[in-house]
Amino acid sequence: METNSYLAFIGLAVAVIVVPGPSILLIVSNSLKLGLASGLYTVAGTSLAMLMQLGVAVLALTSLISFRTEDLNAIRWLGIAFLCYLGIKRWRSATSVDLQTKPGSLQYQSAFAEGFFVSLTNPTTMGFFVAFFPQFLNAEGSVWNQLLLMSAIFWMLALPFDVIYALLAGRMSRTLQSPKGIAIRNRCSGAVILAAALWMASTKI
Repeated sequence: METNSYLAFIGLAVAVIVVPGPSILLIVSNSLKLGLASGLYTVAGTSLAMLMQLGVAVLALTSLISFRTEDLNAIRWLGIAFLCYLGIKRWRSATSVDLQTKPGSLQYQSAFAEGFFVSLTNPTTMGFFVAFFPQFLNAEGSVWNQLLLMSAIFWMLALPFDVIYALLAGRMSRTLQSPKGIAIRNRCSGAVILAAALWMASTKI
């Protein structure tokens, strides 16, 4: 792939990454409700899932594997249902419970698992990779090497942007420490997750 193609790929990748999708919305939600550390654990979960999806996309493109639409839809709706459950739970969470809850390993494990599951069950991400990467392939070069390089670039671009979202939302969380502020924070957190579910439900594969 030529230098101009790489620059075009990076520009378009950044444009796609900065637009909030379900994973970013979950990162923001966890950072708002549970603090920066939980947001960063969520980033770790979504990033691991993205690595797995990139791997599958590369294998699909190099070996011409096809995925049935029904299978992808089943995975997508599983993720939507999970997001709806999280959103409603956050919206209805009690202020008194939140005030007594302190960050711990179980909370961080839960944030990591949520990030991983939500990202992994969003097949539109992998579908995007399969549709996006071939536009920049050079037939004269090694397809495998080009796909691996584009996957690495995309992942390394996505990670810092996800961390930035977590940092911004975590900072907002620290300003909402009163009982009223925590109630607002919970409602915002639940609304953000439900918005992510709506985003996934309205997206066609």
